[in-house]
Amino acid sequence: MIQALVLLAASGIQLQQTELANGLDVIVNEDHSSNVVTVCITVNTGATCESPETNGLAHFYEHMFFKGNGALPDQTAYNERMRELGIVRNGITSSEMVRYFLTVPSHSFHQAMEFMFDAITTPLFDEEEIVRERSVIMNEYQRNTSSPWWNLWKAKEQVLAVDPWRSNSIGVPEVIEAASRQVMMDFQHTYYTPDNSALIISGDVNAAEATEAAEEMFSSWEYGGRSDYSSLPLNISIPGDTLVHVSGPQGIASISIVFRGPSMVDQQEWTYAADVWGQYMSAMTGEFQERLVTDGPFLNVYASYYTQRFEPTITFGGTIQADKAREGYDLLRGEIERMFEEEYFTESGLNLALEQLRRHRLFACESAVEMATETLPFWWVQGDGLDYYLEYPEKLASVSQDDVKSFINTWIAGQPSAVFVVTPEGRWSE
Repeated sequence: MIQALVLLAASGIQLQQTELANGLDVIVNEDHSSNVVTVCITVNTGATCESPETNGLAHFYEHMFFKGNGALPDQTAYNERMRELGIVRNGITSSEMVRYFLTVPSHSFHQAMEFMFDAITTPLFDEEEIVRERSVIMNEYQRNTSSPWWNLWKAKEQVLAVDPWRSNSIGVPEVIEAASRQVMMDFQHTYYTPDNSALIISGDVNAAEATEAAEEMFSSWEYGGRSDYSSLPLNISIPGDTLVHVSGPQGIASISIVFRGPSMVDQQEWTYAADVWGQYMSAMTGEFQERLVTDGPFLNVYASYYTQRFEPTITFGGTIQADKAREGYDLLRGEIERMFEEEYFTESGLNLALEQLRRHRLFACESAVEMATETLPFWWVQGDGLDYYLEYPEKLASVSQDDVKSFINTWIAGQPSAVFVVTPEGRWSE
């Protein structure tokens, strides 16, 4: 067992990290601000691990996670135990990660750990439950297709992704309809193993006792070694400038200009300047916002870097009245060009962006639940462990004006982009 205690000095947060013999990362955030504790299992999987034949299984598995298992054999027993312990629970599947979490009064911590262990290691995948959840998932799929932005989502999948199915978390009807107990067991066998997961405990617990409980309960979870997650290739490619028109909701238009961004896999050194740049561009008093919204035709605009391992993007976009979409596109392109002017990024503006990012991190540390369900899972997956998260404040503080300029000159200047224009007619308005 490998153990480390880390103090996040600026926030007063103490994280105790332990790697069990079976490869499970155990991360404990001791926080006595309220008498509840959240237990989260984060797994390196999601749509990015899927093939055309398995697209949708990660999401389907999420639906089956909180069902019968070796200790609670049916939904009635499962729900009754949840009521006894006062469990509030949820599961979330995205393209690059899956996480399951439950929050309980701290006096039920050990029972909650047992509950989570049984759910992660002994799911039954009852065929009748699979049939019921298949109907639920198909209804969810139909709701997604009825969204006014569905066409945009699908267009981005097809244009930006090397393998579109790796961006599609909901999956496709053919796979959803064909899912079976054996298929679920195969998926579990490959990805739901301790060496591909992290157990995150945050809240009103003693860190040493929580770590001891994790070792006692989770050490029997069998090592897998079968996940291909860390060897997956990037799933974004923009080989040349592309313009895509998409039909969308009435009365409004949306414009997105997308560039490939630096990956968390092997380009982390660029991500700090990328974050500062994105925060700088979000300032409501900045030139970007003032020219395009305050003094321009846009209803809102944004410029952002999306931190991802396999599909990192840099996006400029906004919403605008449909009859002004072409004008808005030209103005947005012009504003991107202005970024390369010598005086566009000011020292005071960058210092403000740095301070805002520092405060955002502090605010995130204020909530033990958010630490367990959002902050620590995200950075554990994206950073392939917590080193990136722990070193982030120091790395961020060293970002200079030249670093930001180098970032945009490397990742935006002269680089191909994919443009997505959403209008009611699916074309420029006359």
